Amino acid sequence: MKNLKRCYFILLIALVVCSCQKDEPMVPPVIRATAASDITNTTAVINAEITEAGSEPILKYGFVWAEGYDDISTLDDGTIQYLEGSPNEGVISFELKNLEQGKKYSYNAFIQTETDIYMNKYDMGFSMAQPEITDINPKEGSGGTKVTITGKYFTTDKEAISLELGSDEAEILEASETEITFIAPDGYAGDKDIELYLVVNGATSQSEITFKYLRYFTLNEEYIRSDQSIGVFVSGYLPMNSETNRADINFKINGKLCEVISEWPGDKGYTVTVQTPKDLQPGVADLEVTSGSGYKYYNKNNTLTVLPPDTWLKKNNLPEKQMGDGFGFTKGYFAYVLSNQKLYQYSPTNDSWSLYKEILSLQNKKADAIGLIDEELLILQGKTLKSFNFYGDYSQARAEFPGEKRSGAISFVVNNNFYYGLGYIGDVFQNDLWKYDLDKDEWTRVADCPSRNHSLTYKEDAFVNGDKVIIEQFEYDYITDTYKESESSFNPFGVSLLLDNKAYSITTDNYVYVSSDNTKIKYRSVLEISNYSFDNDIRTINTCCPGYYSPHYFAFVINGKIYIGGDNDNLEFWEFTPADY
Repeated sequence: MKNLKRCYFILLIALVVCSCQKDEPMVPPVIRATAASDITNTTAVINAEITEAGSEPILKYGFVWAEGYDDISTLDDGTIQYLEGSPNEGVISFELKNLEQGKKYSYNAFIQTETDIYMNKYDMGFSMAQPEITDINPKEGSGGTKVTITGKYFTTDKEAISLELGSDEAEILEASETEITFIAPDGYAGDKDIELYLVVNGATSQSEITFKYLRYFTLNEEYIRSDQSIGVFVSGYLPMNSETNRADINFKINGKLCEVISEWPGDKGYTVTVQTPKDLQPGVADLEVTSGSGYKYYNKNNTLTVLPPDTWLKKNNLPEKQMGDGFGFTKGYFAYVLSNQKLYQYSPTNDSWSLYKEILSLQNKKADAIGLIDEELLILQGKTLKSFNFYGDYSQARAEFPGEKRSGAISFVVNNNFYYGLGYIGDVFQNDLWKYDLDKDEWTRVADCPSRNHSLTYKEDAFVNGDKVIIEQFEYDYITDTYKESESSFNPFGVSLLLDNKAYSITTDNYVYVSSDNTKIKYRSVLEISNYSFDNDIRTINTCCPGYYSPHYFAFVINGKIYIGGDNDNLEFWEFTPADY
């Protein structure tokens, strides 16, 4: 009986327990998306918090994310990222990688059980980190200044960067995740703080960074000598001295004040001509430009080197004045000048002149061109071509020039052929070029020279340097009979001579100088000589000829020196030795 009662009691308890379990409600899991963290330009950590694990077993859990600010309320609304491990109440996180800067993203979190998928009611969104500028160096300068900004959330892709100062775009030189180097655009005259706008992958920096544009100066020369005029461009307005009616500006080289000669207005400032001080020591020079009020102009990447002085030595006088209209050339150990019918010989060994030959078959007038091929001196007067043979000491007529008679033509000898042409007829420039074959005694018209720039002078020249023939801004290939744009900036003008892989050009010019009592600026006409280096593409002004001005002159090179003679009344003849630098 007792056992039966015990069975009834156990059955009663079981019924009560089963009744309680059937009535207990199911507890759903709860997950809430929280704000993203550790956002960079390409990565971000998305977060969520499980506040209730629920009464059902969790099969899967994780995040759903997508580009843009779209509503994410189901697993089909984006990319699913499942997380591993047993979920517990608390924070869960996942790092998204390889995101795109400038983009916006949305995400939500989910828990999946056997019976349902649970998500946060509201999704979360974030934007990728914007580029941040923390510093700029230098903080001031001018257009053309190399500037570096430092910060974070940049990129190595220069094409993805847009950088502007005001309304002008800057040229990007180098880029990394933390540095961008650029060239400040040349859009502002100076004394202005210009805000910098940086956009990386479409994301704009909110950093308020400015670059101060300063008024600046630039030089038109990189190498100078003592007592030489030089142009200085000064940006912006130019202060004037009311007492002297000159620019109120001080230009110093190595602390020595330069004399202001003239000033000319331009689009963005003034070009000031100054006279360099005498007795400057060779070497790298310090430059300083200030206004009378003490404003210091910014040095826009100028370097200046003071060169040693050239050497000019006056030689024995010329035999006659009209030799300035002649043609000079060298042959062997001697130099020659053809002046009308007379051929003079110069010996550098004993510094003496002699009449080598009077070529009576020539017209008694200036030749238009000459060319030396071996022992034959070709002489063109108008359309008449004759030759003088040094070995046989005779002259003879050659084939007449078939082109039109002209002035200011060019001529040169290359590959044992004589070339002549271009120049102008009246005011019309000509482009035809002719070749004379000495062996066949015939002229052939070769390819016309392309259009040239004649805005400055009628005086043209051709320059032969090895297998290159430079005609203004073109190189002429005599083998293929074609032209191309010259790779160098050298433009032959006046009389151009080759010496030590440099082209020395001799021209007439008006030079400025200061009177002996330093009270008046004067001008005088001079023979200016300058050299162009084919090695570094730089033109440098040499020391002007110290003699009297000669509007007509000849020149030749012999024994590593340049000789110049003119038609002034003093019959001066000079030897020029370039400084070794």
